[in-house]
Amino acid sequence: MSENEKYNIKVVERCFKILDLACKRQSPISIQDVCDELDVNSNMAFRLLSSIQKAGYLDKNPKTGLFSLSLKCLGLSRTSLQSMEIRKLTMPYLELLWANYQKANVNMGVRNGTEILIIDRIDGQSLPRTYFTPGRVIPFHCTGLGKVLCSQMSEAEVDQMIEAAGGLKAFTPKTIIDKKELMAELARVREEGVGRDRNEYISGDNCSAVPIMNGDGKIVAAISASALEPNMSVEEIEGTIPKLKEMANRISSMLGYYAV
Repeated sequence: MSENEKYNIKVVERCFKILDLACKRQSPISIQDVCDELDVNSNMAFRLLSSIQKAGYLDKNPKTGLFSLSLKCLGLSRTSLQSMEIRKLTMPYLELLWANYQKANVNMGVRNGTEILIIDRIDGQSLPRTYFTPGRVIPFHCTGLGKVLCSQMSEAEVDQMIEAAGGLKAFTPKTIIDKKELMAELARVREEGVGRDRNEYISGDNCSAVPIMNGDGKIVAAISASALEPNMSVEEIEGTIPKLKEMANRISSMLGYYAV
């Protein structure tokens, strides 16, 4: 028995799996959802859900009997975001970027396992706009941030990302849904140091993203500028790339990275 198995408490593991399930879903979860996810009977699923609810991390709708994440979870999310050193380093540079491109949304993302997370964002002044709150999970294969954060991955690692995402899902007619095409795209991102989303995730929305590197030359975060086409043209979003790279290089240098 490994050390991890030796100290593993099954019921605790199951509770965290339920919270993971509730995070992934964009709608409330049911007892049957938990049965299917954990391969347990309905009595066990109900007891687990009730325990998490009693602790304050799930709310139960008395009419539907469905469970959703409570506001108490937001406190954990906020504390986690505030404790991230990369976020503290990056925010002043996001503000400088936004001062140059006030019609754009300025974003920062990181990879957490097989998920791409938005951890900071400054909204553009123009309406309409997209809404990506900190903590939101975005697709890796059709977003500028996602492509950058996965650009150093091996093919086997990309396969893991695809499997975790449930395949290369199409969000618009321009979404890359072919693995061979995706690998070629990631190679371009790696070579150019820029990830582009041109109407691939949201129709009419464009994004340019660049990597933030640590002292070992590993990508630890990415920053981007995005906007809907009524607010900024594709050419204008493309034009943000030199300033994005300048800011990313300044942040990377503070992390010990020096471009050759």
